[in-house]
Order: sequence, then structure tokens, then C-alpha cells
Amino acid sequence: MSDIQYLTEEIHDVRDWVIKAGQALLTLEERNSPPFPGFIRSTGGKPSSEPAKTSTHRSFAALVDFLRFLTEETRKKKEEGDVEAHQLAYNLIKGYYEQKVRPSDTAASRGKNPSTFRDSHLLLAIARLKMARNLLGLKPPKEENQLKEAISDISAAISKDIYDIRFSIDEPRRHLFSDYITLFAVRAADSISSIYTDEQIAGSITAQYARLAGIVHQGVLAQLGAYHAQDASRFDPAELAFRVCLLHRLDESGFAQIGGPALRVIKEAQSVNGSWPTARRVFLENHHVNGRTDELHVGGNDIALALAVILCGEMNRGRDENVPLLLDVLHRAFLNAKASKSQVDGRIGWSSDRTRPRDHVESWTTAVVLSFFDRYHTALRRLRQREVLAKYPSVTPAKADPFYWPDLTPSIRSAPGAECRFAVRDPTASQTLNKKIAGNFLSPVKDSPIRLPQHISLLLSGPPGTGKTSLVVAMARSLNWPLLTLSPPDFLQGGLEKFEVSSAKIFDDLQKMRRVVVLFDECEDFFRRRDTETTAAVSERTMGAFITAGMLPRLQRLRDQGWLIFALSTNISIDQLDPAVIRPGRFDFEQYLPHPSQEAQKEYIRAEGLRGKPAKRLKNVLRAWTEREEERSQQYYQPISFRVLAELIYFLKSNKVATEDEIEREIRRRMSPGPPRLADS
Repeated sequence: MSDIQYLTEEIHDVRDWVIKAGQALLTLEERNSPPFPGFIRSTGGKPSSEPAKTSTHRSFAALVDFLRFLTEETRKKKEEGDVEAHQLAYNLIKGYYEQKVRPSDTAASRGKNPSTFRDSHLLLAIARLKMARNLLGLKPPKEENQLKEAISDISAAISKDIYDIRFSIDEPRRHLFSDYITLFAVRAADSISSIYTDEQIAGSITAQYARLAGIVHQGVLAQLGAYHAQDASRFDPAELAFRVCLLHRLDESGFAQIGGPALRVIKEAQSVNGSWPTARRVFLENHHVNGRTDELHVGGNDIALALAVILCGEMNRGRDENVPLLLDVLHRAFLNAKASKSQVDGRIGWSSDRTRPRDHVESWTTAVVLSFFDRYHTALRRLRQREVLAKYPSVTPAKADPFYWPDLTPSIRSAPGAECRFAVRDPTASQTLNKKIAGNFLSPVKDSPIRLPQHISLLLSGPPGTGKTSLVVAMARSLNWPLLTLSPPDFLQGGLEKFEVSSAKIFDDLQKMRRVVVLFDECEDFFRRRDTETTAAVSERTMGAFITAGMLPRLQRLRDQGWLIFALSTNISIDQLDPAVIRPGRFDFEQYLPHPSQEAQKEYIRAEGLRGKPAKRLKNVLRAWTEREEERSQQYYQPISFRVLAELIYFLKSNKVATEDEIEREIRRRMSPGPPRLADS
């Protein structure tokens, strides 16, 4: 079985279990003292004096992830239960969002004795509010500034608690504090900071990262030492996993040194059934149940989730050495999670393998399992797409996500990094090309909560050198999507007789991709008009018709797939293409790109910063050249391209006193066919 085939089967299996885990969590939360407990638990519709449980915030975050997942995965094919799950998730999230998203309630939800662990999950829930608004179509809260102040106060409280304790505890006293708590505090601070990028809203936490990185590094070494010394009283695979996850974020060079060995130890500690030994007890300060300090039951699914987070981060950084190990460990953890689903009194879900009660399923562990499945599914999809793209020679990869936790990017929508402003050299007289491309292709993707294109396909025609390829490259760069360029050699690797097989494989690969820009470059011969009245041999006409007939349905299915943006670039007139190619519905838009008009030339000169007399002389020469060329026959017509124009501007910036005759000589030298003459060099 090939890697791509294995990944495809695993993706389908994990997808089904994300939906099962999400539906289980929905059912559990629906039964939790309705209406859905928001920032404050409600009983009989009246706010409770007790602060919201950490599991409330955890469940909200997981349900936002799940609704985003459902929106993406069941966009076209709705299976049994998906519609109901989507509506229930909508209602629960809306209840959480609308009930208590106000600064006063945020303060009340923390209670008189705020908990760092609870506060961290509160911030992670708040970080998803924008995604929740986008998915539900809700308006932003009116008290945004006050909410920022509340977030800043919470961050300061987390910072004081974390650092006062973490910096004062040495390894022998580690039982007093768990880096499971530190991990969520750091993820919360980074998530909030990625949303409020113009402010140091969580600066009290992030300011101490350098010092924290050193302590976490030493903690990883201590766990490795305990493992190799076979000191079972000190070695804890859960603690090692959380520290490695933190190290991956805080110290990239440190992770490069000891991350691999630490992951191998975690794998060696994993049981055959995919579980890990019971983690140590973690006591939560300010969490009290019946007068006793509450315990945090860290289970095997928490370890799996941390490793899935690392896998997403490693793939984002383009490092492969740890990927096979992580895939093996996570596959076994996935099988174990599937087998540990429970059903008690009609309720379906998961309970922690730390406690294993027989008559209990809990929203907390179910939310952890849902998050693990979701991250694992995301990583598998990205890995398969990377494997597919690696098969092709002409791929421009997207830039890495600058956010430190790329597994969170789909749900908190932190800036993907290379969402640059779209701008290409516009050769049209209307000068509206940039605006139209942005409005129809780019903005809908950036405004979509799942980054889904609204328009899919674009047919570009025009003479060589008019910027067709540059336009598609700029679209991919603006979206920060990979660009896959397909040309005739990709389809003709096995010769013309194997064209059908090659094209079937290529379009099968394209169906597996999401958020990729595809350029069919110089492929117009595959879509030419299938005329019978031609001087070509019958065999050539038959083969051409066969190729075109085979490409058209595949092109239609690619458009129906809806996740790619693709462009067909051709140097021939579109009336030379088969009518079935250009009929309404095949391509969303077509655009002819001519050589730059006089207005486009003037705009380009201005944009390139050429001013004064040099600019005036250049414009005069260009106007005279164009007028003369327009009087000539089409056979001898020589328009000025952007490439020649750029060279002229460069020449004038270095020779500002050049006369109009010298400028025209430069044009003629550059417009002559073939390489420049040696005598003129």
C-alpha cells in the first residue's frame, strides 16, 4: 500500500470518528443543566453563584472546532445525523456566546478564587469567539474594549501564578506543579496575542518565555534521565509529553537537540494497545470539591493530543525526521481511543483512563478526545497533500504559518502569514484587474471561516509576455496557498497513447487537495476546437477529439470539488478553444490580457517612481511608437511589453539626460528578434 493510499484510508476513518466524538460531546452538553452553561453555569435558567467549570470552557472550544470541522467536511455531502449535529452545535455555541460574553460576567465566572487552569481555558474559549461569530453570523460584542481589559487582568493573574510557582520549584518537588497547566497557559497567551496583535494584551505571560524555556529544557532532561535510570517514581510520560510540547514552542533549537530522543522515549513507554502508564496525580489550587482540593486526571488522550499538536508544528516547520515516529504513536493512540468509547444509560462518550469509572462518561475527556481526533485528522490531510504535491516538479510551496500553534490556526484564524496585498501589473485600459481579482477570488477566501473559494476557475488568454503566469503566481502568494503548475509534459510522461491514464492520475491527485492554486500552463492543445473540417490527418483529429473529450469532464469535476482555484493560461484566442470549454458554467470568468495600453504604461511608469523630464520623454516616445505600430499590419505589429518597459525605466534611472532618440534606439534594440547584437553591446 502506498503512503498516499494509507493516508487516505486513515483520513476517512479518523473523519468518521471526529463526527462520532463531536456528536457525543453535543449530547453530553445538551443534557448539562440547560440552557447551555456559558461563562456561568445555569440552573433552571438562573445564574449560579459558582464559577463556570473548566470543562465548560473546554467544551465550548472543542465545539467551535467541531462546528468548523462539520462546516468544512460536510459542506456538500450531508450524511445521517450531520444536519442535526450542525444545528445542535450552532445552538449550544450561540447560547454560550450570547449568554455571558460580557466583561462583568467574565469576572464573575472566575469566582472569588481564580484558578490558573480554568483561566487559561477561559482565554482559549475567548480566542475562538471570532470564529464562533463567523460560523454563526453574529455581531461582535459592544463591550470589546472592556473585554480586552478583562483579558489583560486574567493574563496578569495567570502570569503571577505560573511564574511564582514554576520558577521556584525544582525537580524533586515537581509533584507540586504540572507543566500540563503551563502548556495551556502558554497556548492561551499566544492565542490571545495573535488576535490582539497591536497590543501586549498577554505580555505579562510572554515576557518570561525565555526564562521559562530554560526551565522546561531542564525538565525534559530530568525526565529523560529518570527514564534511562529506570526510576519509575520520577519518570512520567505525560509530563515528558507536555514539556516536549512546550519546548517545541519556546525553544526551537533546544527541541532540535533533545526533542527526537524525548519522543522516542514516549513511544517506548506506550503500551501495545496504544495507552500509557497512569500519570501522576495533579492537584489544582483553588479547585475544591466537597471541601477537598480537586485533582486533575491527566489521561492517555491528553498525551495523544499534545503529540498531535507537535506533529502539526513539525509539519509546519518542514521537518520530517520526527513525522514517522509521531504517526506511528498517534495511530496506536487513535485505535485505543476508538476502543475506549463508553455508553452509560444512553449517554455515549469517554472517561479518563486515569480513573476508569464504570458508570461514568464525562464531557471533559470527550472534549479532549474530540480535539485529538480533529488535530490528527488535520495533520493527516496536510501530510497527504504534501505527499501528493511532492510528485510534481513545478510546485511553489506556501510560506510556513508564523503562528506558534498551527493546530489552532483553523479555529482562531490567526493571520496565516503571507496574506499580502494583491497587486499585478495591469495591462488593461480600465485598470480594474487587481480590484476584480481581489473581489471575486481572494476576498471571499479570506472572509470565509473555512477559507473556501467562492469562484473557482479562471480562463486567461493573450499574447506571450502579458503577465498571465505572474497573475496566477500573485493570487497564490496573496492567499498563501501552494501553487501547482501543470504543463503538457506532466500529462504526456508515458507518451500520447498513455495520456488518458496520466490525466486520470493527475486529476485524482487534484481531487485530494485543498486550498491550492493550480495553473494549467500551455495546455491549450488539450482543449482545442474539435473541428472535422481541417487539413490535419484523420488520426490527428481523432486523437485531438479524444484528448479534449477526456479533459472536459475532469475539469468540470475539479470545479465542482470547490476547494481549489485553477486557471487555464493560453496564448491562443478563446474562439480557437472547443465550445464546450468556454460554455457558461465551465469557467467562472475569462480575462484577455493584452500588451499594456498607453494608460497602463503611464500607470506603471508612475508606480515605478520615474518622475520629471525622464518620465515625460519616455511617455512621448511610447506614444509615438504605439501610434506607428498601430498603423502596421498585424504580422509586423510590435507592442511594448511590461518587461521592455521595466528595462527602459531602469535605463532612464541610470541615464536621466537620455534624449528621446536614445530612448527609441533602446526600444528598437530590445524589440529586435533574437539576442542583442554584439556591435550594439
